[in-house]
Amino acid sequence: MSKLKLLLLLAFGLFCTTLRAQQNKDNTYHWFNFQWMGATIDGRAFDKVAITLPVQISGLRGNFIAQFDLGSDISQLYGNTIKNYFSSRDALFKKLDTAHRSTSDDGSAEYPIKGLKVTTGGYTVPEPYLSDNFGDEVPKDSLYTSSQKNVGTIGASFTKNKVLIIDYPNKRMCLLDSVDSYWSAKTTFVDCRMGKGRIQLPVTINGQVNWIMFDTGASLFPLSIDSTLWKKIVDPHARLDTLHISSWGQIVPCYGAPIISDVYLGTMKMPPAEAWYNQNKRLLEFNRQEGIAGLTGNAYFLHNIIVIDFKNKRFGVVRD
Repeated sequence: MSKLKLLLLLAFGLFCTTLRAQQNKDNTYHWFNFQWMGATIDGRAFDKVAITLPVQISGLRGNFIAQFDLGSDISQLYGNTIKNYFSSRDALFKKLDTAHRSTSDDGSAEYPIKGLKVTTGGYTVPEPYLSDNFGDEVPKDSLYTSSQKNVGTIGASFTKNKVLIIDYPNKRMCLLDSVDSYWSAKTTFVDCRMGKGRIQLPVTINGQVNWIMFDTGASLFPLSIDSTLWKKIVDPHARLDTLHISSWGQIVPCYGAPIISDVYLGTMKMPPAEAWYNQNKRLLEFNRQEGIAGLTGNAYFLHNIIVIDFKNKRFGVVRD
């Protein structure tokens, strides 16, 4: 056998061994897939506006999805969307703990759910709520059609004290109880802060650390901050970009421009991106109450695998 053939055989064997090892490693973890939801905003098409997960609700039949939104501290079902799956409002409210009513940021009444099991990816969603009079109603003649019904939000309660791995390129994620040796060896972590189950990242801009909440419900903008910080880090001569987005039932004008300052997460230099700001009082008050400078989300990490260790307050990016 010639040396060339031998080298080719060895290379092929090494490739097959590596492939089998990766397949075995993948089988070690319970991956579940997510989908991107697109939208048209101000006449412009965006294909990655929100992450959705398929969900199941005990006793109900339908093609259900929910937005995966780590900016929400709770998981919830939308009352308007699921009410027609019940024979009456009383039948729905029998599944709720009405003695512990609370009010959401948008003013909707929220009730702990006690008689419905909500699952996604084979995991039970802990402590879900029902947001009354919220969401889009599903007509009775469309309850069981094949179209997807967005019935709620999977929030930070789902990942409490867990390790979340999001594999953006392969549109999948998994939950672990702790970071094992495999992911520990491949991941560069930064220490973070937590607030109401939501993780806050130390993002360094112009030598100053800014605490930025990581929010999977924030897919459009790599960085959404207040106008004061925005003016310090963007190109002042760039053409201003504008989008009108829906937030908590309000249409909010947002303004963006290219970042010219270096942005770091730990020692990792973030790729070129735009920063955005808005002047919505409710959103700015939310940032003030949480003690953060703004939000980041999926847009910065679309080509990465990230590992979020909620138990130990760490956020990591897997090295190539």
